[in-house]
Amino acid sequence: MAEYTGKDLYLLWKGTSIDAHYRTFSPTEEGDTVDASAGADTHRTYLMTLLDGNASLTMVMQDGTAGTALWDAIAPSTTAGTLEWGPEGTASGDPRYHVQALLTTRNPSYTYDGVTEVNIEWAYSDSDGPTFTTY
Repeated sequence: MAEYTGKDLYLLWKGTSIDAHYRTFSPTEEGDTVDASAGADTHRTYLMTLLDGNASLTMVMQDGTAGTALWDAIAPSTTAGTLEWGPEGTASGDPRYHVQALLTTRNPSYTYDGVTEVNIEWAYSDSDGPTFTTY
């Protein structure tokens, strides 16, 4: 696997590009477990159940008309949309991931001595989880 930095990240939410404003993006996949231990067991044993996932984004907020459109695009909603990311950019052959998700949290942070940052959280809402392809 080639090494790369985050500077080439391509990030799209419901058709709106949001990669120009990001600071960090963290997609996560995890498995839920149930405790299967019983009786004479001396240690717990677990079984995997459903897989789950989410993604988080920290971005800077811009002002003006472009900032207003972006603010509207990152509003929490009951409607799922496609979250797409390409960690190496969009050149032919670069990895691409996409998943249906719900934007669940939009949390701005206003500081007196820095730019305004917004933290966003998505919950994956896709029975297959993130799909890997290439551009």
